[in-house]
Amino acid sequence: MTSKKRIVVLGGGISGVTIALRLQELGFQAEICEAEDHIGGLAGTVRPDGGKYCLDFGPHFFITQKEEIVDRITDLVADDVVSFQRSAQLHVQGRFLDYPLSAKNVMLNFPPVDAIASVATFLWAQLMQSVQRTLGSDVPQSHFGEWAAANFGSHLAKVFFRPYTEGFWKLPCEQLSPEILPTSTRLNFMKSLRMMLLRKVSGQAQSLTERELVLPLRYPTRGYGMIAEEIAERVLNMGGVIRRNAKVSEVQARADGGYVVAANQNGQAVELETDYVVSTIPTPDLVDMMFPAAPASVRQSAKKLGYLALIVLYAVTSKRDLLDTSYVYYLGRPYHRLAEMDKFCDTLCPPGENMLAVEFSCHHGDDLWKMSGQELFELSLPHLEQDGILSRKHATKLFLLRAAHAYPIRYYGFREHLDNVLEYVQAQPNLNVLGRTGEYRYIDSDQCMERAFALAEQIADTLQT
Repeated sequence: MTSKKRIVVLGGGISGVTIALRLQELGFQAEICEAEDHIGGLAGTVRPDGGKYCLDFGPHFFITQKEEIVDRITDLVADDVVSFQRSAQLHVQGRFLDYPLSAKNVMLNFPPVDAIASVATFLWAQLMQSVQRTLGSDVPQSHFGEWAAANFGSHLAKVFFRPYTEGFWKLPCEQLSPEILPTSTRLNFMKSLRMMLLRKVSGQAQSLTERELVLPLRYPTRGYGMIAEEIAERVLNMGGVIRRNAKVSEVQARADGGYVVAANQNGQAVELETDYVVSTIPTPDLVDMMFPAAPASVRQSAKKLGYLALIVLYAVTSKRDLLDTSYVYYLGRPYHRLAEMDKFCDTLCPPGENMLAVEFSCHHGDDLWKMSGQELFELSLPHLEQDGILSRKHATKLFLLRAAHAYPIRYYGFREHLDNVLEYVQAQPNLNVLGRTGEYRYIDSDQCMERAFALAEQIADTLQT
């Protein structure tokens, strides 16, 4: 194919660079507009102090069952990847539990009354669901609190799912849809029962929890962002264009079905003529940029779609073995997760140093979002010292990363608003959304790549007809 039709991609995260690569391979001219100075988005890595430190937006690892994705990543970073075994814990009621939970783990580590109540109500909830399905009874739509009790039992919902969810999302469960959980972790009845009681997986592992148990985990030696960076390098080598520090302000439709994308790059106004637009930026932002303007009902629906922000504080230390595991999820702490980066890879900071990643979820513009790195450290320090993880004297340096649109918030009743927005966007010629923030879907980076490949093929079919 010799077509050189042009596609502009809004956003240079893992979805954006992957679709740009595939479009270049298919013979199109891809151009990325990325608002930040680093590539990869939430799957990117920032390297301060002349590259001495590699900071991810929360610790990631690469995991997939898709052979095409495995082959691609192997080709990109085969010599710069380490493999390791997954290890994670939950800190609940002052006790450390394995993640994911098992009935054995709950029985041995919960107080006896809580342990018996958790297992008994879980089994009762599963039995009731099985009976309802057998009888063909309709299960009414519910908010997350009701859904958690119906799927995991009333006691586990009370002592774990509800407090953890409300602590993470900073919202009451009554305002949240069950779909706030990643699609990949929502197990069906038989799999959830097998995972809860036996921690065994049969057949193809579909959920993130299952995949983490049975598949090898991979991590690049210079940070997770190496994957997106290597993809971006391929895009450039094939003649694609990547504009960093290019913030898009308007997507104007042309009469011929193409678009004019207006952006500001390093203080300079830029206008890009294009035959097709792929948006990986937050969907509400795209709606605001569209010209002619979207109908009022669509704009109102877009305002009902929000994102949870993420802050990651990195504390550099010479102390080793900060945690007994790679990372720990917490209840009742100002942070929701701690991770020891040396347990992912020991080349992320200079020899003799280690890093503790302290993750905070918040809402953009709230008090937590406005705190400095030192203020966040002071907020966390009493808990870190109490748990014997890190003291003030052992923290030699602090780094801070912020992401305003880390997790799509699937509010209770969000579906109506999302469908209204997506139906309008998808009705526009030669325009599509992609990725976690673009599609408003809680998906992992390998799933983002898979969907990017599929959309590139779809665009090729559209532009060839």
